Amino acid sequence: MKNNLLHNKLSIFNIFMYLLFLLVFFTSCSTANIKRESVKLYTFISYSYDLPKSKELIDKTPTYEVYFDLLEETRCIDISVVAQDRNGKRVRCAFILESLVDISRFPKKPLQPVYSEIAKNFDSNWRFQSNIFVCTDDTDPLKRLTKGNYRLKISAFSNNYYTFTIDIKSSVPVEFKK
Repeated sequence: MKNNLLHNKLSIFNIFMYLLFLLVFFTSCSTANIKRESVKLYTFISYSYDLPKSKELIDKTPTYEVYFDLLEETRCIDISVVAQDRNGKRVRCAFILESLVDISRFPKKPLQPVYSEIAKNFDSNWRFQSNIFVCTDDTDPLKRLTKGNYRLKISAFSNNYYTFTIDIKSSVPVEFKK
């Protein structure tokens, strides 16, 4: 009787070990094929007096424009804009990301380029984020991150001298325009 009980316990233990081995074996052999995109950092530094002033103001304050190209279509980008005063102190900064609208299909062309807002780093209550992570909106053709021209409108809410540092993390090349 004791041998039979011991034999049953060993059988259950062996079955358990065999199942554990199979579980480890099959899970280790079934790795997911996840393609990881490499992301690079693209940085642009400029002074407020070197940047073109925008006619479209943020909160009725001096607003500057920075232009860049995405050289290929991408899923997402991460944008950060830092404004520093003459003393190197960080100041509050608002920015809006816009894309150039392709108007080639329209019979009547506007005199000026048309830009469409994709994202901004503040909400309706003026709560700011230091950076924004923007992804393509598949449901809105005007909010897709396609190859093309983009504009950042930036304001530090006064007419003082500022240094703006723009960082864009992207899996595709970014080219800033001077």
